[in-house]
Amino acid sequence: MIPFVCHVCRSALSADDKQAGSALRCPTCMTVLTVPQPQAVAVPSRPSGRRFPFQCAYCSSRLEANESMGGQEGHCPTCDNKITIPILHRDGRLIDPKSGQIIKPDPHPVHAYAAAGARAPTILRRPDGTQLIRCTHCAAESPVSANNCKNCGMPFTLEGTTAQAPGSESGFCTASLVLGIISLPGGCIIIPPVLAIIFGIIGYRQAARADNSTDKNKAIGGMVCAAIGLLIVFVWRMY
Repeated sequence: MIPFVCHVCRSALSADDKQAGSALRCPTCMTVLTVPQPQAVAVPSRPSGRRFPFQCAYCSSRLEANESMGGQEGHCPTCDNKITIPILHRDGRLIDPKSGQIIKPDPHPVHAYAAAGARAPTILRRPDGTQLIRCTHCAAESPVSANNCKNCGMPFTLEGTTAQAPGSESGFCTASLVLGIISLPGGCIIIPPVLAIIFGIIGYRQAARADNSTDKNKAIGGMVCAAIGLLIVFVWRMY
């Protein structure tokens, strides 16, 4: 059967292969149509040969391909850059199809978000071509080469899971707690409790974005102590 569409009423029609090239009247709008010639359907060939791993030249994500796919072009599923699948030599080495040179293993760590599925951070592309990583945890944007989120410290790479995550502890929360404690015996000094409240507000917001309950408790403790310190100052000045 030959499927085709009426160009007048857009009705879906079909005709026998023997009717190809002959006239046929559309049963819906009664327009006389010419049955098109049957088109051969190309059956895509399945990738064959050994399956081998390789790395994206842009983001170092670990990818895989079959031996028959060597030399073909595609897009990295992680960073969306255009890449060329290397050729697998019979001795197991990877050859760059463009330069013919042996591809040396990339010393950079493989990005963990390459296999994170739905939790993978979003790769953003600016109009000028530069790329950023948007963290799924706090929605902050970091350079595409970052190992951790610059805001909440969520690891983007295997290296980032072992390194100390930047921003994982808020200095404002710690400062608020210290200043709040100092303001209690400070008596008439008003500066420490005021600073403790300001730092506490800033630190609490950062900790809330990072979902860090420890830092939030520090900020709350610092602000409570600062409030008590301000009350002491007020009572002292009244009497």
